[in-house]
Amino acid sequence: MAGFKKLMFWATVAGAAAAGVSYILKYKEYQRELEGEFNDFEDELSDYKTEDATANRKYTALKSTTDEFVTAAKDTANSAKGMASAAKEMLKDVANIITDNVSAAGDVAKDNAKPLFEKAKSSVEPVVDKAKKQLDKFGKDTKKSEVVENDLDSDVEVEFYEMDSDEDKKDLAQKIDDILESSTDKK
Repeated sequence: MAGFKKLMFWATVAGAAAAGVSYILKYKEYQRELEGEFNDFEDELSDYKTEDATANRKYTALKSTTDEFVTAAKDTANSAKGMASAAKEMLKDVANIITDNVSAAGDVAKDNAKPLFEKAKSSVEPVVDKAKKQLDKFGKDTKKSEVVENDLDSDVEVEFYEMDSDEDKKDLAQKIDDILESSTDKK
């Protein structure tokens, strides 16, 4: 069995060597043929005169009428109109998306503000009750007590605005300014 393996090994080495020699011989022959063809082409190229080549050229004049230019200009203008119209529609879509997002954000803010307001109101009520009890405890005269109680009984007014999806940003800014001014006037 060991002898058979040695025989296979030497046969493989001999086959590889024969293939290598064959490849080298074919490569050299191919290079000689390629060099010969190049020399033939070079000889043909030197026989060709550049003066004759320019003399034999023919040109085709391209002629267009005014109507063709006008038609091309109209087509270009129509294409530009189409692109402008598409851009306008795209901007409208973007504006609608932004308006929807602002409206949704306003709704979320309103929904989140109501529970906070209720919680703040419920946490202030015990303090107000305690203050009323303290006033009664000190036994101030009824006239002063009624004036203070009337001030304590006043409810805090909070207005919630719903944003219309078509409302302009300037109108929204004006409403915010009006609310801020009215709240500072009350103080």
